[in-house]
Amino acid sequence: MTSEQYYILAEEIRADNQVPPYTNDEVIINSIMKCKRRLDMLKPGADFVDDPLSRGLLKDFVYYDMVHRFEEFLVNYGPDIRSWQLSEEVADASE
Repeated sequence: MTSEQYYILAEEIRADNQVPPYTNDEVIINSIMKCKRRLDMLKPGADFVDDPLSRGLLKDFVYYDMVHRFEEFLVNYGPDIRSWQLSEEVADASE
């Protein structure tokens, strides 16, 4: 992701989750980078810009991280994450 894409995503997260205006963009972007790294480990090469499912998981993960519930995301979204991981395998098999 480019720097501009991080700022766009930060603004989406700010609007979706009603993040207070006094929260610095860098705080949100640091959280995006942290959560993106973790999701990249779970599905290398995921497209967080153009794939709505990947982007949605990242945005939800950032919300959990910003309210200090990082590990709860992995538990609560476990089935969604597994489905997301397998979606690439299913797409490859059908080609």
